[in-house]
Amino acid sequence: MQGRKIAVQARDGKSMSAEYFAAAGSYGPGIVMIPAIFGLHDAERAIAWSYAEVGFPVLVPDVFFRTIPGALAREGAEKDQAMKRYSEFDAAQGAKDVADAVAFLKTQEECSGKAAVFGYCFGGRLAYLAAAAGAADGAVSFHGTKIGLDLDKAQGVTCPLQIHVGDIDPQIPLDEVERTRAALAGKKDVGIFVYPDAAHGFTGHGRPSYHLLADSMSRAGALALMASLG
Repeated sequence: MQGRKIAVQARDGKSMSAEYFAAAGSYGPGIVMIPAIFGLHDAERAIAWSYAEVGFPVLVPDVFFRTIPGALAREGAEKDQAMKRYSEFDAAQGAKDVADAVAFLKTQEECSGKAAVFGYCFGGRLAYLAAAAGAADGAVSFHGTKIGLDLDKAQGVTCPLQIHVGDIDPQIPLDEVERTRAALAGKKDVGIFVYPDAAHGFTGHGRPSYHLLADSMSRAGALALMASLG
């Protein structure tokens, strides 16, 4: 089930395509959701609706709109395109675009004026950067990659932040997790959660990497964070 197609104006005047998910009559803090490098497919839409249906409106911007936009397949030539846009992604520009998406979401009638950023895989780094830049009221990273590249920004985190990882994820080495933990030590409302026997992409329903316990517990943590914003 698709969300409502919408355009978000970035600060430089460019138009960023997005989908907006909100249940009729709902009102609460919002979520800017950044999917993995393959973009927004039905599985990601199901996740977005699962939060919208419990009262948290969700905006999913296409943060690749400046380079190779749109949803791409996980195999064949489109997988190669997805890997290309991931490797060449300008994280600094992407962080600005996410901040603009947060600001836009806060203007929607279903949003209470507070918003968190949820990032999956590639998107986890952008969720962390939003927290570090003060661009969001909360952030959750689900098996987020490359956070270790930005640990120099950790002191900027002042909002609730959760980082959920699996202990057998080859894309997020445990030494990086420990460096991240050390960089964020002493921060209020910051938690790093490591799930035994969970691999990369543990939230992916129907995929071999899906891990019921890690998915359920990370979602429960994310819901608790959103409730705290209410």
